[in-house]
Amino acid sequence: MRKARVVGIVLGCAATVPAAAAITPADLQLVQWPDSATTFSQPIGIRSAGDGSGRVFVIERCSGIRIVKDGTLLATPFVSIANSCGGEQGVLGLAFDPDYAVNGTFYVSYSAPSSDPRLGDTADHVLARYRVSDGDPDIADPDGEVLLRVPDIASNHNGGDLHFDHQGYLNWSIGDGGVQGDPNGFAQCTGRKKADNDPGSCHSTDGSGPTYYLLGKIVRLDVHATTASAPANFCGATPGQPAPYAIPPGNPFVDAGAHPQECAEIFNWGFRNPFRFSIDRQTGDMLIGDVGQNAYEEVSFQAAGSPGQNFQWNQCEGFHSYPGGAPTCAGPAGSLPPKLDYSHSVGCAVTGGNVYRGPIEPLRGQYLFSDSCSGAIYVVADAGADVSPWTWEVLPDTPPMSTYSFGEDDEGNLYVADGGGKVYRFQSESSGDVIFQDGFD
Repeated sequence: MRKARVVGIVLGCAATVPAAAAITPADLQLVQWPDSATTFSQPIGIRSAGDGSGRVFVIERCSGIRIVKDGTLLATPFVSIANSCGGEQGVLGLAFDPDYAVNGTFYVSYSAPSSDPRLGDTADHVLARYRVSDGDPDIADPDGEVLLRVPDIASNHNGGDLHFDHQGYLNWSIGDGGVQGDPNGFAQCTGRKKADNDPGSCHSTDGSGPTYYLLGKIVRLDVHATTASAPANFCGATPGQPAPYAIPPGNPFVDAGAHPQECAEIFNWGFRNPFRFSIDRQTGDMLIGDVGQNAYEEVSFQAAGSPGQNFQWNQCEGFHSYPGGAPTCAGPAGSLPPKLDYSHSVGCAVTGGNVYRGPIEPLRGQYLFSDSCSGAIYVVADAGADVSPWTWEVLPDTPPMSTYSFGEDDEGNLYVADGGGKVYRFQSESSGDVIFQDGFD
């Protein structure tokens, strides 16, 4: 078992951060779920459908989506999805439509199969819409409708997480393409560009080779609407042709007249690899784990209702300058610094988590996240907009794991997935305990 470590450290600032408060409840623990004998194949996402069924859906990275129903893993997958699964590729994101109980629609992000024609140098990022079958609520129609393809340059830094926000818009995280240090400047370029090793050539599409767009971003789409004739600033559609999505009015580059060379699909930008992020089910705030380069990992916070923002990569790595690692970094004008960072003496790849909103009352409002290398669970007691930097503690006595993802069920119970195959649920015997899917507690 891993020993407890209380963290009250310098999080990229000159002054020492005060020690964090103790984790509550004191008996918070991880319990293997749905039982001690069940494992999954590289579980990378955990979701509920919000349809009152109590089912929990688990993404298996290289194959598709499984269902746990009444405490049992169903033998037949909910849906199998052909994909590329090399490097960090695979089936990476799942979001159920807010009206899933009525329309049976859900969305998946994945790396296109190697047999597909591609827009870039490696498998495209794909966002597709699926529907449950007519005859069986535990089986989906395997034929998805592709809404958006994004070219990629390497097999890593894929992001891939999906979440609906409180306005009903779908948010999709995409990494900077994977070339170390982002020498092409994809994360800061809000338009189209070539892979030319020149960050200053944003909007230049002259020359040979693929044209790239939407890398290092959180894309936000209105997937409940379509666009009859895509304007020039729809980077994922052909100008003048129909697009299977619309752009939310709050996206910063929605106005084609004012921003003819930018990508209207962009909401947030300036990320290296926003592999896992979440939207607080109570407040609508966005919390983003962005995997760092050589030295620092970071978690960022965006208050609900905020405009789209620049999150500083590759000028900053955490609170520090990049390259070089100077202890402070102003970032691009108007950009938003993270709420915490930590060095690679602690871990090497942050796994963004969730603000807890489940039945364990003393834990509510605390933010839990992890690192896939350390496998430790980190708890931020005061994860608020007005607190900076955040302090955090390590949950003691957790099982060793390589943390891939967090997720919630309908009641707010929180889960964490170990890439080795196990899924755990957070539990407290003294404080409300979990609400079980079969109705017993």
